[in-house]
Amino acid sequence: MILIRIAALAALACLAACQTAPTRAETRASDSYANFLVGHVANRRDDHQAASDRYFSALSRDPADVTLVEGALAAALATGDRERAREIARRARGEGVSASAHLLRAADALTRSELQRAASEIDGVEGSAASELAAGMMLAWVRTGEGRVDDVLIDLAPLASVRPYGGLFAYQQAMALDFSGRQDEALAAYDLGDRSQLWLPSAVARHADLLARMGRRQDAANILRATENRIANPALARAFTRLEGGAPIAEAPLTPAEGASLGLEGLAGIFIQENDTTNGLITLSLSLALDPGADTARLAFADAQSKLGHVEAARRVLAEVSPSSVYATNARVLDAWVLFRNGRREEALARVGEETSPRGRRAMADMYRNLERWGEAESMYTALIAENARDWRLYFARGAARDRLSRWPEAEADLRRALEVSPGQPEVANYLGYTLIERGERMQEALSLIESAVAQRPNTGVIVDSLGWAHFRLGDFEQAVAHLERAVELEPANAIIVDHLGDAYWRAGRRIEARFQWQRALTLEATDADRATISAKLEDGLADLPPTRSATR
Repeated sequence: MILIRIAALAALACLAACQTAPTRAETRASDSYANFLVGHVANRRDDHQAASDRYFSALSRDPADVTLVEGALAAALATGDRERAREIARRARGEGVSASAHLLRAADALTRSELQRAASEIDGVEGSAASELAAGMMLAWVRTGEGRVDDVLIDLAPLASVRPYGGLFAYQQAMALDFSGRQDEALAAYDLGDRSQLWLPSAVARHADLLARMGRRQDAANILRATENRIANPALARAFTRLEGGAPIAEAPLTPAEGASLGLEGLAGIFIQENDTTNGLITLSLSLALDPGADTARLAFADAQSKLGHVEAARRVLAEVSPSSVYATNARVLDAWVLFRNGRREEALARVGEETSPRGRRAMADMYRNLERWGEAESMYTALIAENARDWRLYFARGAARDRLSRWPEAEADLRRALEVSPGQPEVANYLGYTLIERGERMQEALSLIESAVAQRPNTGVIVDSLGWAHFRLGDFEQAVAHLERAVELEPANAIIVDHLGDAYWRAGRRIEARFQWQRALTLEATDADRATISAKLEDGLADLPPTRSATR
């Protein structure tokens, strides 16, 4: 309704500016502006379907407007409507063609192996950093297809050491070198990617495939046998089965279009991790334009749409995954999560209850945990661990459940076991460190754990919050304020983080700002218990700290 009201107000404003009755041309112009305005607002609100419809309507009246073309294309790609996006891109002509139009036309040219045309389109890309990163990824594969892999290495080398993109670009170098027959150099690039700690199933599979083709089948098996790979990705489990059976791991050589698709999929994952969901969705759409069979990109697209609350958009994309796909189970489980996240919880539990795979049973345990049915969740995690004792995620999840069941010694053992199985996992390190801080135990170890998590996830608000809260509990209020202000910037709608910032302001003597943050926390989603605690602080502030004891005795 708010979008309709904005449209009406925009149209009325245009009409009110006229002293005489509007002409038909003026009415069309006002309608076009209203559609542009609503489309712009909808895009800002991540309502990409509404944005796409409004921009498309405005574009029919003013097809040469570059701003409209870019807005319409971006929205269409973000909804996954590549046919509408192609129609818009075909209309774009002359000077100032939008970056998205160039990228989509380049993707389509690359799928047809029209390398020169793809290069020409990419050359015209001028836009955001996200657009230019995508263009660079696609250009690397155009040049690889042209036999110019040395140019690719020159372009990608500086980026291979830059976080968070380094591992992705190292893997792209490796695939390009392998495509070009330079196998030893490709292996070195894969090793560089592995050291980045970026986990890309497609890169793991291609690395193992290269080793097998070089006669190093045992090394290939070791990569695929790794717990992280076999548990988390069904395509890698199937690759291991193919290797054991003597078949090639890859069913066909990589094409430049597929290589570019894999690169864009990885790039989209980084955008989404950095909370740039719109560019993540656009980039995933381009990945699917390059390789319509990329079900991993399809799953990532649906997951991102679901988290925005776009239930039907997410389910529509999941329905595109073939029942014969190795990712069919993943799609069914994710479909259940889409329902769960959007309030259809009993239906979601019924869906995963039909699954017999470990993935389905794990989803049910996770749903129980989300519903705070801790005992049922803990029992299911215990059964799953009995079947597979090398999955750090299961220990982490069971540890969290046991923590909520007030079984802290067992919970701590699970969390430490998770870190033994997969050292350095930032989510586990953060949870363990934060809980130790809250319990007042081993404070310096807790701070070190949280610092290691922040080093890996510097833009994740809840992890940065933990660092600020650790400094708060240690009495370093200046550091606490700095980190908590950053955490609120990253996640401004998280009531607990906002509440923590209020506490830090209070201890730092900034009491007006503290009350403002507590008041704001009450406008956000929070439990009844948290609301009661925050309300009490608004009324009375924080209790005075006890006097500091002298270090001398």
